[in-house]
Amino acid sequence: MGKTAKKSIQMEEEQVHDIFDRIMRLPGLRLMWPFYHKFKGQLLYLFFGVLTTLVNLVVFYLLTERPCQINVTAGNVISIILAILFAYVTNKIWVFSSKTKGFRELSAEFFRFVGGRMSTMVIEVGGVYLIYNVMGQPKMAAKLVTQVIVIIGNYFISKFLVFRGNSD
Repeated sequence: MGKTAKKSIQMEEEQVHDIFDRIMRLPGLRLMWPFYHKFKGQLLYLFFGVLTTLVNLVVFYLLTERPCQINVTAGNVISIILAILFAYVTNKIWVFSSKTKGFRELSAEFFRFVGGRMSTMVIEVGGVYLIYNVMGQPKMAAKLVTQVIVIIGNYFISKFLVFRGNSD
């Protein structure tokens, strides 16, 4: 039996945990299984990080452009809050597979998550203000620049402070 056939059998024997495992079992994607399996957490964080960033950017754009045209800082704060809520749910369920028992554990985890995100929110709000209001750059450019720093910081906060030790 060849190496490819053995890997295919091994892959079939491994347990499917979620929809992403099922997707990676599709014929065209099976070749990527070893890479996916090894870096699943990071790949899912990247995937949902992109979606969270899109939620943040789209809401920001919709709030600060016509017809809403609210204050840039207010639009920024609202978009970040919605992105934080989206990120908590996706990180808890898919990225870190966090299991909590009872309302107390869930609340503690949620408040650690929000607390961590509030620290990067300060960086984001301050960065957008500085780049847009002080440096005179376009508001979407300011928003995009701050996203890079925020995404990196959020990963470490989530991995080491929020979802530590309570996943499968």
